[in-house]
Amino acid sequence: MEKVVKTAATVLLGAALVMTACSKESGNSDNSAVVPLESESPIQTPQSTAAIDEQVKMSSDSLFWKPPEGWVGDLMPFNDANGDLYLYYLQDWRDGAPGFHPWHLVTTANLTDYHYEGEVIPVGLEHEPDLAIGTGSVIQVGDTYHGFYTGHNWKYPDQGKPKEAMMHAVSDDLKTWTKLPAHTFVAPEGYEIHDFRDPYLFYHEQAEEYRMLVSARKEGVGGVLAVFASKDLEQWEVREPLEIEAATSFFMLECADIFYSGDKWYLVFSEFSDKKATHYRVSDNIDGPWMLPEDGEDLFDGRAFYAAKTGTLGDNRYLFGWVPTRSMEKDFMNWDWAGNLVAHQLVTHADGTLGVKVPDQIDQYVSQEVELQMQQQLGQVSAEGKQWQLDGTGDVSGIVFDSLPQISKITGTFRFEAGTQFTGFVAGVGEEPEKAYGIQVEPDKQRIRYDAVHGAALTSVDPDVSVSIPFQAGVEYPFTIVIEDDVAVFYVDDYALTTRIYKMPGGAWGWYSRGGTTTLSDLQLFTP
Repeated sequence: MEKVVKTAATVLLGAALVMTACSKESGNSDNSAVVPLESESPIQTPQSTAAIDEQVKMSSDSLFWKPPEGWVGDLMPFNDANGDLYLYYLQDWRDGAPGFHPWHLVTTANLTDYHYEGEVIPVGLEHEPDLAIGTGSVIQVGDTYHGFYTGHNWKYPDQGKPKEAMMHAVSDDLKTWTKLPAHTFVAPEGYEIHDFRDPYLFYHEQAEEYRMLVSARKEGVGGVLAVFASKDLEQWEVREPLEIEAATSFFMLECADIFYSGDKWYLVFSEFSDKKATHYRVSDNIDGPWMLPEDGEDLFDGRAFYAAKTGTLGDNRYLFGWVPTRSMEKDFMNWDWAGNLVAHQLVTHADGTLGVKVPDQIDQYVSQEVELQMQQQLGQVSAEGKQWQLDGTGDVSGIVFDSLPQISKITGTFRFEAGTQFTGFVAGVGEEPEKAYGIQVEPDKQRIRYDAVHGAALTSVDPDVSVSIPFQAGVEYPFTIVIEDDVAVFYVDDYALTTRIYKMPGGAWGWYSRGGTTTLSDLQLFTP
């Protein structure tokens, strides 16, 4: 196939060049070259080891980790030569400071025990391009680790400067980083100067050069993944953007990641919009073109799992994203930015499509079966052993069990009959179980959804969180629900739906069927 990354006219980055100021009145600048930004600050180093040690505390979150203080933003997994996994992420303090989102680090060997290392790349000063820090990636060259990240200064546009820039730091231990401000550069000619972020680095073996993918907006085109190439990680040449099928409608393609599995290359990116979802594309060649998967379904999860990138543990690859909190910690309020870490294990199918499942380590960790304690039944319910038939043909039918443990796993199989309107898991069940809400399968719409409204009202609202799944009546669907505190992930048919339900902790839970009959089999509850 013809390579997308073409040999275009190149512009070299010279470390001695000075940033060309853009005109505030015109909103445009003479950015015909990839121009480095001038920095007035000395090289910055992270906080002291003692300060980091002070922050290293055990978090109460085992499965869906968050730091002792603050929240997890975009994750940047890195595997070293030994296969050890380092999860860099944007720390969201929510303290109102002008500088925000420093890089922090957490490590894990099993997805159930996390060690918090604290801050590793601090934000800059108010006059520097990294007053705030954005997503990036880490690459190893020899004995040196290179971290490329987004510098974001929200004050710069008023000063006639580009708001976002590519920045570079180096380390010899993955924990202590030194910034290299002379290597900073902004968007080249033809790209919008204020949307230029999320560098992803990899080594292109055939071309014998490093490639950098950058989330950008190309003038006259829209959201793209811009491509830059370098022999030394200092001077960068501009190439043509990646060719990505069905991506021209996206405002931005954020947090890109590329990996190889089976005999295919995979590109993962997140859609920056009110839909907020992580997509993927497939190619036979690392240069593309990047096509929709064979079945046309390019999502892993819904809008409450965002900015996912991949990393490995052993022979398995995982998607690492975050589930947001909500304003005022209320189920009916707006989603925030940042929250808890969520990991899905990737599944590669024979036809080259991808799916996700509960990580093996989490599945094994939450494996102590607990006897189900029935609390009540609603409507027409018949039971035999571990099988329940919920006949909601006339209205609604359901079963309710005692409160969920803090960490729990629910497994089973459901089968719905034709005509069933909704069937699914409900949490935080109170005195009016028919008004409980949770994660529902909506057969007619071929999707699974979460909404903070009960079943009778679902038809009148658009889904808060949803994932398209080609459900069929009469088919047995094994499922797994993993829960910790107010976070729940529902796995079914190699898809996931992640969400946060504030009314769930300490409340009763159950399953219901509305407008049709659902058979629920082999229902089991597990704790660690």
